[in-house]
Amino acid sequence: MSGNEKEQVSCFTLWIYGVKMIDILMATYNGEEYIAQQIDSIIGQTFTEWRLLISDDCSQDSTLSIIEKYASRDDRIKIISNGVKYGSAKSNFFSLTAHASADYVMFCDQDDVWMSDKIASTYECMRTCEDGCPSYKPIMVFTDMAIVDSNLSTIADSFELHSNIDISRTAFSRVLAQSLGAGCTMMINAPLLNCMKRTLVNDSIIMHDWWATIIASAFGAICHVDEPTSLYRQHEDNSVGASRYSPITRFLNKESMVDSVRLTIKQAAEFERQFGSYLSEGNRFSVATYASIPERDLLGRLIALYKSGCWKKGMRKLGQIYAIAKL
Repeated sequence: MSGNEKEQVSCFTLWIYGVKMIDILMATYNGEEYIAQQIDSIIGQTFTEWRLLISDDCSQDSTLSIIEKYASRDDRIKIISNGVKYGSAKSNFFSLTAHASADYVMFCDQDDVWMSDKIASTYECMRTCEDGCPSYKPIMVFTDMAIVDSNLSTIADSFELHSNIDISRTAFSRVLAQSLGAGCTMMINAPLLNCMKRTLVNDSIIMHDWWATIIASAFGAICHVDEPTSLYRQHEDNSVGASRYSPITRFLNKESMVDSVRLTIKQAAEFERQFGSYLSEGNRFSVATYASIPERDLLGRLIALYKSGCWKKGMRKLGQIYAIAKL
């Protein structure tokens, strides 16, 4: 084992094995219209060894009372936090990781519907992925999902095809520039959970799921279930949502495109600050070079982008180059 790997072991194995079960983390806010369907779909899973840990972000509707009714009937459902204002899904989900203690953790949106074998199929993929990795390696599994409207009528059979996501782009330099799986489809193992617990959460981190993806890519492995495991509901109150990729639409919204790239660079700099000492030489070069882009002149920014290898996919590269030039 190399010196760098020994450092990783000390970083990633500071956790205690609990029972073989799965913690599901659900962050809620004003979700009264759909949350009962989501909880019912979790209760109906073929895999039953789970706990549902819920943190409510001071909902102003009946969300909390609905959750309380379910918790009173099923002792696997726990209300971890209420009356605390987090102000964002990111902060709420990160707070939930502090309470997770199972060997595997899943993130859960309040308004989707899980297919009955979602946990089972994701868990099976996780165990297969773990078989090829040392036990201390952080691993993330993500799946596809079907996109539906508020009444669960199908909009698209595949979120990944609809959003033009390339599931093979798991390299560290690639996920620094462009996110991969959706958090509501993810399962992470305990070493990755530990990394998230030791994360210093701040405005430089874009989202909890993107952060988890970067950790897995940098130090472990990312695996994929090539089938939809949930119904991703689209409605007017979606925090993120699914949009069909269109280069024309992106280019017409150039200011947003520049802001998006700027945030990825800021997040990369934060990842280097928090985990840089554990990175391989190549990954450390990629993240440091990408993070240094705003400090350079125009030609230097483009050269740094090329050297870092932190490219977006396909036509998105053109928008990325434009954004880098306009920083």
